Amino acid sequence: MKAVNIEKEPFELFQIFSIVRREPVLLLANGEEFILSLADDFASEVEALRNSMKFQAFLDERMKCGVRFPIEEIEKEVEEELLRQSEMSQ
Repeated sequence: MKAVNIEKEPFELFQIFSIVRREPVLLLANGEEFILSLADDFASEVEALRNSMKFQAFLDERMKCGVRFPIEEIEKEVEEELLRQSEMSQ
């Protein structure tokens, strides 16, 4: 993965796309990070997340949470909320 600080290295968009065709690009700007990769390159996206210290720290923090909710419970709540919204808009 190539890192590009767009504040220090002013690339044209077509130049960045040219790089992305070969490898994912980590765009750095204003202290934020963005990953650009080919849309159908799922393996590269997985690899980028696997190598992201920030994402791994996020996952570690999520694992510390002892509260778990069954997916069925969440689905039920979402369906109820959608029904309420639908009834209110009619």
